Amino acid sequence: MVKIALIGSREMSQRLTYFFESTGFGQVVGLFDDFESEGTIKFDKPILGKVADIPALYKKGAFESVAIAVGYSHRRFRKEAFEFVKRHQIPPVTFVHPTSYVDEAATIKAGCVILANCTIEMYTELHENVYLGATSFISEGAKIHAHSYCSAATKLAGGAEVGECCFLGINTTVIDRIRIGMNVQTAAGAVVTKDTASHVLIAGVPAVVKKEVPW
Repeated sequence: MVKIALIGSREMSQRLTYFFESTGFGQVVGLFDDFESEGTIKFDKPILGKVADIPALYKKGAFESVAIAVGYSHRRFRKEAFEFVKRHQIPPVTFVHPTSYVDEAATIKAGCVILANCTIEMYTELHENVYLGATSFISEGAKIHAHSYCSAATKLAGGAEVGECCFLGINTTVIDRIRIGMNVQTAAGAVVTKDTASHVLIAGVPAVVKKEVPW
């Protein structure tokens, strides 16, 4: 099994550890967190150091790959952490749960994490560092840009497009050919029926803008 280090030490690190190890995909050897002391144990895994320590420990062979265990409320840091790892030429984890279906004509880029029972149809694109929650359905030709976090049961109809660093709440539905801007949040159960500007929170059926979202 590949030796994996995680950036982040909150609940998402516990979740990723479970899926990586229970599927036989890899072993999580430790966590990096700028707000925890080295040697502290979180979810039975040691804190290996701060994010800045990653390149040196990688060169020493402490791990072989890195996953971004940072949740939806820190999407800007999700992007920064991934770009830091990429800049230092450290391989990011790309994980597809064995119960999920990914069509051979789909494009899944580096750093994506796809959880259980997802369906990703032909000609779809998941750009770098996309997180896709369990039972999500990404229809033909849909596209999710880098660093976006899609909660469980997200559904994108054909040709829908989600911008960079978005958070789609649980059970969000985006109808066909709709485009969502950058850093958009959707509330749970939102049904997106028209194009959406960047940096907003939308909610409802159909979804409407509720407020601006800072970046």
